Amino acid sequence: MCKTITMILLFAFAIPIQAQEPTQEPTEQELENTQKLTTPLIPPAKAVEMIHLPDGFKATLFAGEPEVRQPIAVTTDTRGRIWIAECYTYAESKKNYDTQYNDRILIFEDTDGDGVADNRKVFWEGGKRLTSLEVGHGGVWVTCAPDFMFIPDRDGDDVPDGKPEVLLDGFNSDFIRHNMVNGLRWGPNGWLYGRHGIQATSQVGPPGTTESQRIAMNCSIWRFHPRTQEFEVICEGTTNPWGHDWDEHGELFIVNSVIGHLWHVVPGVRFRRMYGSHFNPYTYEVVEQTADHFHFSGKENWSSVKKVGISDETDKLGGGHAHCGAMIYLGDNWPQEYRGDLFTANFHGRRLNRESLEREGNSYVGKMKDDFMTTDDLWFRGVDLFYGPDGAVFLLDWSDIGECHENDGIHRTSGRIYKIAFGETKQVDANLKSKTTAELFELLDHPNRWFPRKASRLLQERALADDTSKDEIMKSIDARIESPKSAATDPNHLLQSIWLRHAINYGTDSPETLGKQLESLSKHANEHVRSWAVRMATDQPTEQLDPAIMKELLGMIVDEKSPLVRLYLASAMRNMSGLQRLIMANSLTRDATDADDRVQPKLIWYNFEPAVVEHWAPSISLAKATKHPHLRRCIIRRLTAEIDVHAEFADAILAWSAEDNAPTQEILTAINDSLAGRRNVPTPKSWDDVSKKLNDRGDEQLKKSLAFLGAVFGEGDSVEQLYKIAKDKNLDMVVRRQAIKTLGESKPDDLFGQLSGLIWDRAVAVQVVRSFANCSQPEVADTILQRFGAFDPETEQGALATLCTRKPWSKKLLEYVANGKIDKRKITAAHARQIQLHADPELADLLTRHWGTIRESSADRLALMDRIRKQLEEKQLTVDLDNGARLFKTNCANCHVMFGEGGMRGPDLTGSDRKNVEYLLENMIDPSATVADTYRSSVLQMEDGRTLVGIVTEESPSTLKLLMAEEELVLETKSIEARKETEKSLMPDGLLDKLTEQEIADLFGYLQK
Repeated sequence: MCKTITMILLFAFAIPIQAQEPTQEPTEQELENTQKLTTPLIPPAKAVEMIHLPDGFKATLFAGEPEVRQPIAVTTDTRGRIWIAECYTYAESKKNYDTQYNDRILIFEDTDGDGVADNRKVFWEGGKRLTSLEVGHGGVWVTCAPDFMFIPDRDGDDVPDGKPEVLLDGFNSDFIRHNMVNGLRWGPNGWLYGRHGIQATSQVGPPGTTESQRIAMNCSIWRFHPRTQEFEVICEGTTNPWGHDWDEHGELFIVNSVIGHLWHVVPGVRFRRMYGSHFNPYTYEVVEQTADHFHFSGKENWSSVKKVGISDETDKLGGGHAHCGAMIYLGDNWPQEYRGDLFTANFHGRRLNRESLEREGNSYVGKMKDDFMTTDDLWFRGVDLFYGPDGAVFLLDWSDIGECHENDGIHRTSGRIYKIAFGETKQVDANLKSKTTAELFELLDHPNRWFPRKASRLLQERALADDTSKDEIMKSIDARIESPKSAATDPNHLLQSIWLRHAINYGTDSPETLGKQLESLSKHANEHVRSWAVRMATDQPTEQLDPAIMKELLGMIVDEKSPLVRLYLASAMRNMSGLQRLIMANSLTRDATDADDRVQPKLIWYNFEPAVVEHWAPSISLAKATKHPHLRRCIIRRLTAEIDVHAEFADAILAWSAEDNAPTQEILTAINDSLAGRRNVPTPKSWDDVSKKLNDRGDEQLKKSLAFLGAVFGEGDSVEQLYKIAKDKNLDMVVRRQAIKTLGESKPDDLFGQLSGLIWDRAVAVQVVRSFANCSQPEVADTILQRFGAFDPETEQGALATLCTRKPWSKKLLEYVANGKIDKRKITAAHARQIQLHADPELADLLTRHWGTIRESSADRLALMDRIRKQLEEKQLTVDLDNGARLFKTNCANCHVMFGEGGMRGPDLTGSDRKNVEYLLENMIDPSATVADTYRSSVLQMEDGRTLVGIVTEESPSTLKLLMAEEELVLETKSIEARKETEKSLMPDGLLDKLTEQEIADLFGYLQK
């Protein structure tokens, strides 16, 4: 079962956050400074005129500054009023959050229906780091890191009944900034959902709980139950999710930035992360984004960029990589063609992107449609949007000219709420609190889904308030479920009923009741009803499902034709015992159905993996029988990883590999993948017999795989075979390089002697110089340096990276620089930093005299920023874009992609805020100013004398992956003598120090193209 935290007492932790003091408004000086900016703030009334919409639509100003400022989140109550969270504490990157300010909650109301707020209240103004809010169940729920709190207002008079009550704490509030916990929203099943970004890991739990009782989380979607107080993470991955919504069938979609903007959430799924590794080291492969496109150009070639211009191409694709807010339109004001589409604010593109959500395989795919809205207002920064009771859409505008890191400073003076309607709207009765229970039930079928969502929550609250109301409501629910409408093809009538029933009865229904409900609903004609039947029967606070429910689920697998239902059957495994997971995995993969799906095979593995070691023998049997190659490979990798403790696992797998009709090559590849980076691994008892039997087959590919694996076991014959592969110029270059890489990781004693001659072979030289880092002979440096002038650029960088790992080699490198044999500009700031880390006075002196220094003081960095800023603003130099491209390739392309070329160690820059000079200056001159803890460099002192610097991206009990500037290494943890986490980004300081003014202008010109 997915780990959850349950609090027994709802309001036992009434911890005061602070005395509620009036919010500190922006000063007159701040207002004056805003008007002096190069890009002046447009008045709200003028800004609304700059919005462009399709024919028939009109935007009006619902509210603007000074009535609302810094609007970071929004919700509505059951009276149709709009609640706004204002975040004044959000500050410059150096300061993070400025707690001299207070954040506050406002209530806006349009009493005459003219689309303009005419009533405004301040509900609360005691917040710090306020990022989201939701109303319901007698109060207001807020995220104010480090706390998730409840502000009681049980009498509904818009005045807090008392101090905020902390329900959870431990959300990171120190380093994390625009990735802060956020996004409170009620789900259709009665849970409160939230979001969390990637920048730092939070340790979350009820106040006073120990670390072992808390849940570690970073980029993820989480949920909290208002009655049982359970808290759990339901999916992991992405970068900075800042928007989510449910479609009419209750499918959850989230919006994200940088690495992909749209994701379909299924409990238990693990998405791609921008960086860092998932908490579970046995994840192996991740699920990619749901959209089939990006909103920025990353694939165009340089020639087309020169002809068309990158800004036009990105504009055509949607405006950039940053997205904020998500709305799946299910209102009744806009035309039918918009219903069910997802809309999100494109932060840098100053627009609303539009996507259609279409079923594909077991999940969904997002298809790009024409952008719905654009604006000429350069201050527009959309943060959230929603449809209201009249069907029109409200759009929050943070209103700032900065990128999300606020490189241009903070402007607390502005904020707008726009209303977008088609034609004329009609004033509607949105005061649901005054409705009778019968009237609320009628609203569950309203075409504007605002009404069913609010009515359902009110009915849930009334049912939980007293038994009499609950009995009345449950009878009405049962009547709806039995009505002819529930048997219809359109599932909405029935879905609203079963969602409400589940919201009220979660955790209290008996297994018998759940089983009967599953049996009944599993026969419904609609796949969405059947998928929710699975979810409700298995989404219970238990670690083992009732046998009757398991029997029903297994029966469904046999006959189920819907890939979506099978997706949720795989998701349900997360709430089962180990043996139940094994049975389910076997049933779901007994044929090739779904084997090639984008999501299903990975989801099955994520939820089956916890059972593999405990049930290792039947897991191997499953690997033999399954028709899902992905599951087979993962089982082999997972069990092989236990080789130090459970050698019998590897023996059984090797014995299988030698069986007739076994997928031998696939098995050996999976074993090699599991042991990558390890050396002198205990040799399984069956290895000699199995390797001889397989070698005797005469299959050359098998021989290579056996040689790779034999080297890991320290087998001399295998090492010799790898040397032969490395030296055979008739073989494919990739195979030869892999052999050299494996030899380097295995560290045979004669590695340098055997490979030194290959340094002249251009096809493999780059891997040779990288593998030399594992050698300790003094002559390594001489061999590399004597050949250095003939290296291609890639091999040069690999050679320099190797030379910088050891003190003696670094000294010889600097001597070559001193004698003019190597241009000092080839040594990057990353190399210089690595040399510094040796902490050797002689090396430091040589570096300073013959290369220079890396600026460390804030004053130096600020002075350099100011000087470059003036040069660029005054355009003192003519920019050479071709030279800028060359400089990018030398200094940046190892880690960053632009125009489809480069490395993926850092963000793709194509769709970033590159035209913002302040953004470039901060990230290039002071890159460690805003760096996530999962993206900070680690310094590793290896037992063989090397000093390695990089980011730990994955870690298991026996190995870790280190992402370095030049390559990614897999290292045995036992070979690391010391490990130190730094405050530094992998991107080094001093990147521009060795460039001339002309070169800096060229590089910036290229980056801003």
